[in-house]
Amino acid sequence: MSAQPGAGRGPAVVAASMLALGIGSSLGFFPGYFAGAVRDDLGISRAQVGLLVSLHFGCTGLGSITGARITERIGTRTAVVADQLIVAVAAWSAALLDSYAALIGAAVLAGFGYALTNAATNEAVAAAVPESRRTLALSAKTSGVPTMALISAVLVPWASDRWSWNLILMIGGTIAAVSAINSAVVIPDIRSSRSRAQRQESALPRGFWWFAVSAFFLVGSSQPLFSWAVPYLDEGLGTSKPVAGAIAGIAAGLGAVCMSLTALRADYLGRTKRVPLIVGLCVVLTASILVTMSGLTFGLAVATIGLFAGFIVQLAAIGIMHAAVVDRAPQAVARATGLTMTGYYMGALATPVSFGALVDWLGTYTWAWLAMALGSTAAAVCFARANQVGEMGS
Repeated sequence: MSAQPGAGRGPAVVAASMLALGIGSSLGFFPGYFAGAVRDDLGISRAQVGLLVSLHFGCTGLGSITGARITERIGTRTAVVADQLIVAVAAWSAALLDSYAALIGAAVLAGFGYALTNAATNEAVAAAVPESRRTLALSAKTSGVPTMALISAVLVPWASDRWSWNLILMIGGTIAAVSAINSAVVIPDIRSSRSRAQRQESALPRGFWWFAVSAFFLVGSSQPLFSWAVPYLDEGLGTSKPVAGAIAGIAAGLGAVCMSLTALRADYLGRTKRVPLIVGLCVVLTASILVTMSGLTFGLAVATIGLFAGFIVQLAAIGIMHAAVVDRAPQAVARATGLTMTGYYMGALATPVSFGALVDWLGTYTWAWLAMALGSTAAAVCFARANQVGEMGS
């Protein structure tokens, strides 16, 4: 039998996938970090800036299932290259057209394109890396997203004080084009060539939708740690914005590192223990959210501990979840990823808005954090149910 495409090139495939995943998410992070510059230039509101972020990740969620099907047909390499080129064109177009409508179009286009990279990189890494190192590899790949968030948080606000937002987008688009070339060289070409009977045989296991529901609650309950940590520390606990930003940035960077360390343990435990480990991490996430909330009573130090723990366990759970998806649907990785990521990004779309609405409505962060703790508890329950999928004939 011929070797699996990408076999023997695992580290290179993981690195290229990590870069592609980070670049693919970039237009979902940039608007929040050059918000002041783009608001002054185009005369738009904070809500309009926030809409750009929601549209990007919302379109990723809506396009995940279709993106997975497209990936199966056109192949992993073509899918990743296409997304990187879409990001490049979207960024360049928005920069040159210099309008809010162009930014809306870029967010939508790049959001749908990002769905291709999510599915394709999972399949490429699964093919290039042995099962014994799969969780570590998929966690390292996924760390491209928090790494992009960290880099953007550090560089984009600094750059927006010196350059126009248009130039920042042009630079980002150029980097995306370079990533497209790199992906064309490194990402293996895996595509579906199965007969109808083979496709039926490789259908998703019964009840696989539990992974999508679980991902919705996991990401939905923890997304406010990313999107609302700075306002919470600033408005709720009285810290300055620079200090709040530093705390959130350090937490994201630490979480990305710990994601890989947790993955090493998950690989050691093996496929049967991965989903139960996610259940445990969701329980810890609930405790972390409650500790973050208790900072309103006990102060900044306690809230910081909760935030650090929350970032770490959320990112660790997401990395292991990607490996569990491959474990439970090894013959349909792209479709399994597409379904799971639909729930994932619907969670990322829904709760940042509802969290803010609760704070505005009730005048306190307490009930919003309690709602998120309830969501992470629901994630633990749903992952416990998902653990039965693909096992013992389920």
